[in-house]
Amino acid sequence: MVIEYIALISLGFIVGLSGAVIPGPLFAFAVFDTCKKGRITGHYVIAGHIMWELLIIILILLGFGWMIQGNSRIIYLAGGIMLAFMGANMLRNKNRNSEVKMEKARVNSSIGGGLFYSIFNPTQPIWWATAGFALLATGLSSIGILGVVLVTAGHWLSDIAYYTFVSYVVHRYKRFVNPRLKQIAVVLGLFVFALGAFFILHGFLS
Repeated sequence: MVIEYIALISLGFIVGLSGAVIPGPLFAFAVFDTCKKGRITGHYVIAGHIMWELLIIILILLGFGWMIQGNSRIIYLAGGIMLAFMGANMLRNKNRNSEVKMEKARVNSSIGGGLFYSIFNPTQPIWWATAGFALLATGLSSIGILGVVLVTAGHWLSDIAYYTFVSYVVHRYKRFVNPRLKQIAVVLGLFVFALGAFFILHGFLS
């Protein structure tokens, strides 16, 4: 039984890690937030991310997965527009003093930012309604609701481990990062804007 528990946690961890390592708006925010605050904030960012995922998981378990899948176009368009707006805002402020810009960041809370960039990442609900649902179903068919808890715990452990590691690396090598805060803001702004534009296009084509 213990081996089965470990297997389910490991499954959740591996599946979660495969998604966590793909760069996205949450990754961009984690890097910028760590630079802005000068300390490791990755675990706080993921705390906000987990809040959103918990809500999605509850909806899926209650049978509302169809609602997410049936409105994928709206999810992609809304998320894409918001991400494009956030990226454009970062680029618009590129010429401001870095310290002032950091103090007046639109999302100053690490947890709030983790929640915000998860809500407006269109891949989140879609992933949970498809691949994530398969992961939950695997846990449920194995040992019931405990299996769901274990695969979900493994998934979140991978998120915490990866984003804490990313935040640590950014903080550890801040002597290389801090002098380039303006350039980093521009690169991340372009990345978030491009990601938003991609999601908008996907929403129109889906």
